[in-house]
Amino acid sequence: MICEKEARISAALGIVGALIFLFAFPKGSISTLAHDVLGLPGPGAGIGLVFGPFLIIVAVVSSVLSRGSGGALVTSLMFAVAYALIVHLFRIPTSQKGAFGSSLFIGAVTVFSVVAEVVMALGKRLNTVWRCILCGAVANVALIVIYWTVIFPGTAGWIHRSDVPVLLGLCFACGVVAGCVAWGISRPLSKSFAVK
Repeated sequence: MICEKEARISAALGIVGALIFLFAFPKGSISTLAHDVLGLPGPGAGIGLVFGPFLIIVAVVSSVLSRGSGGALVTSLMFAVAYALIVHLFRIPTSQKGAFGSSLFIGAVTVFSVVAEVVMALGKRLNTVWRCILCGAVANVALIVIYWTVIFPGTAGWIHRSDVPVLLGLCFACGVVAGCVAWGISRPLSKSFAVK
């Protein structure tokens, strides 16, 4: 498991990530980008294209900076809880379709973080960049499946079967890219933040 210093760094990454995401993607912007600008089917394109990759970057960077396991879990949970608290305290409007800031949102991020931790732990024999890529791809696909089965049926409706392959491919590709980005970001950060 991660040490106290790593846990603090992981928690800080989660909180900073939540703040950045909350203000970089205000209510409706993800759906507008995914559906109106890019013309992607849904629901789920915004999760696979924006939210999942952002969360992957934050969680995987934390995992790489941690010597022990648990960095991605702590970061993801702090991301979800901080996001929900900020939204609640400051009454910031969020997307009802994506259930951002709700208990379902926190649950989805929790499952995502467990998947990310398992993939990073199972991939310990792989080169770090390949672990990051594998984690990004698997965790992003897991996140969209969680949204399709748990959240979207009550908020946005069921996805059409014909749209599933397109969106799964998008999630996989965006997860791979996010894993690469996370690896690239973690390299210079590890010199300053990783516990020796």
